[in-house]
Amino acid sequence: MKNFILLFKKPLVFFLLLTPWFLLAQTIHIVNNNPDVSADFTDLQSAINAASAGDILYVQHSPTTYGNVTLNKDLTIIGRSHSDNGYTTTIGTMSISNGASNATVRGCDINALNQTGSSTTIDGLSFLDNDINSFGLGSTHTFTNLLLQGNVFRSTFTLSQNSSNVTITNNLFFSGSISFYMVDTLFFSYNVMGNTGNMSINNYATTNSLLNISNCIFVLNASADRTVTLNRNGTNTIQIDDCVTYNYNNTYTYNFETDTYITINANVQENTNPLFTNVTPGTPASIAGTQTNYDPLNDDLTLQGASPVNNDGLYEGYKFINLGLPTGYPSVKVLSYDPTIAKNGTLNVTIEAKTN
Repeated sequence: MKNFILLFKKPLVFFLLLTPWFLLAQTIHIVNNNPDVSADFTDLQSAINAASAGDILYVQHSPTTYGNVTLNKDLTIIGRSHSDNGYTTTIGTMSISNGASNATVRGCDINALNQTGSSTTIDGLSFLDNDINSFGLGSTHTFTNLLLQGNVFRSTFTLSQNSSNVTITNNLFFSGSISFYMVDTLFFSYNVMGNTGNMSINNYATTNSLLNISNCIFVLNASADRTVTLNRNGTNTIQIDDCVTYNYNNTYTYNFETDTYITINANVQENTNPLFTNVTPGTPASIAGTQTNYDPLNDDLTLQGASPVNNDGLYEGYKFINLGLPTGYPSVKVLSYDPTIAKNGTLNVTIEAKTN
């Protein structure tokens, strides 16, 4: 991280997502809907419509949402962040449509992610470092080689039957219900699950299918005993491996449901504190608090050295970015500037540049 003090005598325009040298081969478009700012596009859907497959769209932070969009091309959409206060890129509903194979979306706050159209295979779609309120894919289009990594999922989450080779890893889940209608080629591992109620994980796939949940941490702060409810369709089964549960209100317990179709392996640790580096049980905003939430500025979900679960959760070498700044991309933040200057005077600006 570097801080710079710059002196300017001309009006300033900052593009707060910088262009890495290794992306210069693609066409890059700047999208910015802030008033009185020069950019290639002020409207995200217009930018998508005009871009060619393989292009990159840098969507700048704004207090105004970029609205509902349809993604129908192989594009890389990079937002500024999903939770850095004053530096967020917000999208309403993002609908995935024909032509979106190999597209990537990073660093955005997305209210809803769904699909539009039907009968097309969409391959190689990736969502990384986003905050997504509701998620639902696979009911119309066929999704193959889908990657969901480093995201925060707030509400309903449904992966429908028209999907295969899906990797869901290193995410935070706050949904009370997660439903899978395809589990045979699903990898669901190294996720942290936080919900103050009884969380439900559902295997609604075709019968005789095994849903495996591995290396996940389930935490809450509830003034009652809570259960991870495990539901199935027909003769489906569910297996829990290397997972941990913990209720920060340690007067009460947090356990997995048991039944004949559920296998809880011996490596599972129930009612065991994972020893995150920093969480605050008395603060409702924290993942250890009494609400379904987390505090991206203060919750540090890395694990202490004494943690009993060093290979579980968001880890295995992955660096989870709390604020959703896209991993591997440089960014700039204005830390301070002179509020007023004399005509033709010098404007002092302090900026911070870093790559995540």
